[in-house]
Amino acid sequence: MNTVKETEIRMPVRESYVPVITRREAAKVRVREILYIESELRVIAIHTAGLTYRFYGKLDDILKYLDGRFYRCHKSCVINLENVLRMENGVFYFPGGITLRVGQNNYRLTRNEYVKYLRQNARTWENTGRDS
Repeated sequence: MNTVKETEIRMPVRESYVPVITRREAAKVRVREILYIESELRVIAIHTAGLTYRFYGKLDDILKYLDGRFYRCHKSCVINLENVLRMENGVFYFPGGITLRVGQNNYRLTRNEYVKYLRQNARTWENTGRDS
């Protein structure tokens, strides 16, 4: 009887997404493409480099689709730390010249979280397996 090695089994990689369903549109927003998500009153806005998706909902309902790269810097705003290029004086800089200002009250905690994320996720040449 032949056995199949684990390395020979290739499962399709499923990419995480947030479903956006409105009366006019149904879409999947890939989690890795999200820059930040904000809510105002009952309107959720998911910002990506190319589009902003707006729909009615609760931010807490969206959080279940997100993972550890996201940080809730305010009760109405969640940022994707992986897509932040830099943070300076309370402003997050994202690809494409997109910026997001964080209020002074949350600046210190958000900055600490971003620094922690950078340190935990930094890659060196040694742990990427590349030769210099």
